[in-house]
This record gives sequence, C-alpha cells and structure tokens, in this order.
Amino acid sequence: MTDAAPPTSDRRKAIEDLEAQLSRIPRASRPYEHAAVAYRLGLAYAEASLGNPTEGFRRALAYYDVAAGIFDPRFDPAEHARVLNAAGAAHRGLGDPRRAASLFDKAAVLLEGRGRDAERAAALNNLGLSLAELGEHDRAVAACDDALPLFDEDTAEGRRGRVATLHNRGMARAAVGTPEALAAALADYREAAEQVDVAEAPYHFALVHHSIGVTCSALAGLGSNDAGPHGSQRLLHEAVGAFTQALAVFRRSDFPQQHAVAKHNLGLALVALGERDDLRRALVCFEDAAAVFDPRQQGAAWQQAYASLQRVEEQLGQHYPGTSRSQHFVTLVASSDEREAVTLLRDRLTRLLELPEGIAQGVFIDLALAVTGLGYDRARSVTARMLDVLMELPNERLAFVLGAILDAHRRLAPEAEEEARAVLDQAVADALVGPQRIWVRDYLYSRGFERP
Repeated sequence: MTDAAPPTSDRRKAIEDLEAQLSRIPRASRPYEHAAVAYRLGLAYAEASLGNPTEGFRRALAYYDVAAGIFDPRFDPAEHARVLNAAGAAHRGLGDPRRAASLFDKAAVLLEGRGRDAERAAALNNLGLSLAELGEHDRAVAACDDALPLFDEDTAEGRRGRVATLHNRGMARAAVGTPEALAAALADYREAAEQVDVAEAPYHFALVHHSIGVTCSALAGLGSNDAGPHGSQRLLHEAVGAFTQALAVFRRSDFPQQHAVAKHNLGLALVALGERDDLRRALVCFEDAAAVFDPRQQGAAWQQAYASLQRVEEQLGQHYPGTSRSQHFVTLVASSDEREAVTLLRDRLTRLLELPEGIAQGVFIDLALAVTGLGYDRARSVTARMLDVLMELPNERLAFVLGAILDAHRRLAPEAEEEARAVLDQAVADALVGPQRIWVRDYLYSRGFERP
C-alpha cells in the first residue's frame, strides 16, 4: 500500500516550523539559505491540503516566487529549474495547464546537459501532462519521448518515474480516440505493466492496469474483428482481468473513488461480454459503485452508475422475470469457484455491515431469504462460504448476521423453515471446527435455534 499521509496537525506543525525558520534567516545576508527554506515552505503548502487546496497552491506560489527571485537562472540553473517545476505543478493544480506547461518547459531547458537527468525527466513528464490537458497531444507524446531515456531504472524512484511517463504518454495517445491511437496507447500501458512492481509502486500498478482495461474496452467497442489481432472478445477478457488487478489495490477502504470508477468500468466490460453470469457480475459491480458514490457530492457519477445498474437489471429481467438483486447475487456466488465466491461474499458482507443497523438488518434478512431459494445443496454451499467470511470478522458482527438469518427463517412456511434450519446446521458443520463451531452453535441455541 502507499504510505499514509501525515495527520493534518503534523503538516500544520511542519509549516509553522518552516515559517519560523524562514523568519530567522535574513534574505540580505543569507540569500541561498532563505531561498532554500522558502522553496521547502512552498512544497509544504502545496502538499498540505489543509482544508483549502486552492489557498495552499496560492501560498506555495508566493514562496516559490521568493525562491525563484534569489536562485538566478544564469548562476543557479538547477535550483531555479527546480522551483519552476514546483511552481508549474501548483499552476496545474489551480487549473492553469498553459502556465504550467510554460514553466515545465523552461525548467526542462535549464536542466538540459547539467547532469540532472532525473529532475529533467520529471519536468518533461509534467510538461507532457500539461500539454495533453491542453489538447496538444503530439507535443505531449514528444515530451514523454524525451523524458523516458532519462530515468534511472536502477532506482525505485526512477522505475516509478518511467512507468508514470509511459502511462502519461499512453493517455496522450488515447485522447486522440482513433483505433490506431488507442492501439499505440495500449502498447504503452502494456509496457508499463511489464515494468511496474505492485509492491514497489502499488498506485502506479493499479492506475496502469485500469488504463489497460479502459483502452481494451474502447477498442472492443469499435467493433474489432474477433479473428483479428484485436479481437473484441479477447480484448474484453483482457479488460476484465486488468480491472480486477487494479481493484486488488483500489480497495474501497483505501481508495473509494478509484474503487467505484474501476468497479463501474469492470461492470461495463462484463456487460459487453454478455453471458448470463457476466451480467450478474456486472450487476454486483454497479451496485458496489453506486453504493460508494455520494449522490449529493458526486451526483453525475452516481447517476451513471445507477443508470448502468438499472439497464443490466432490465437485461437480466428478460431472462429471469421477478428475480431480485439479492437472488441474482446468491445465484452468482453458488455458481462461482471458491476464490470468486469468497471475494464476492467478503466485499458484499463487509459493505453491508457498514450500513446503519436498522437498514442492515433488513438487507441481511433479504439476503438470507434469497439463499433459501437456492435449494438444499447450493444453499448449504453458499451458507458455508458465508460463514467462512464471517469468521474473519469480530464476534458481534458474526452474531448480527446470524441473528438476521434466524429472523429470515422465521418468515418461511414450516416446511421451508425446517429445510433452512437443516441447511444452516450442515453449513456450520462443513465450514467450522473446534471452538468456532461451538461458539456459533451456542449463539444459535441462545436465539432459540433447534437443530433439525
């Protein structure tokens, strides 16, 4: 995982310490020390995000101006270029890519031939990003081309920089939108994927694989011939695999926004594949995405996810009229292999347990009722897998779900309730051993459960 950001209080304290340090260093008599601290203070404000990013970038620029005014490009070209690069990032953060591109370009020119390859590569990569945002895709690709040979692949930082630049070049190419441009972008992303180490650069790994998924889906949507080098079905399967790898890093707890976007895009690729179970998998993806997006703050994204959810639900309804989302979910779990079933259940149960208790109770009752409709063997298998996942959670959460299952059973007709009790009893025997089995049986007995 990426390192956690320092607490806001720590970032604020760092800024206060730097401001105090700057005030003690006279500009007239110690100009280079003053400039160095001003530059560091600018970085601190740019990275702090203390409630108002715009204000942070503006304050950062004020300090960068101080540093740039002292570091003379004629005598201190590397230091001046470093400040220009940072100022460009701030202008880009403020939504001014044209000003940013100008500063990145000047920084790259100043650094050329001065033995500062890593810094020049960073400036060129940033230049490529800004030019792409301006729609100048050819110039963006050229900037990335110039940057790539400069990265030191013997260092982790250099490898991350190279992967990021390959990804950025791919985005600039993909923005053109033609099949040829998309194919060139996909080649960049695949090269980046071969070079990125998930342990060394998890965020880059996820971003690259997500872009592979998006580009494969786009190429498939252009109607590539199945027998050709970019067959639609093969591309869609590659997209599904790429999105799945991205989601291994973009977990809901760590990267909720990226998780929801990747889930929605995975759902779209699965819909395009069109098999019944793929449609059910897409339904799960769209449900998960819609649950993460906040309709008040991310209204457009939520509406898109919800519209996708409704469309695939209608498609499934043509084959399985009257089937609920919970019934589709448990049917998918029952037909999946062990690994996929556990992943589906883990994601679904942990998300539902974060709902307010009153809502979660009703949702788990609905889920338990859906399981009872699977028939004895499949219901037993799904219940056993559910218990496997629940045993990873604190006892109070396990007890909450077991209580909801028992409440669901009481809503059944006598014969159906007897079968549901038999399913639960056998699932406990199948999934649990020793103290776990004893604890669960004791809890069930305390809630009035009678073994069949």
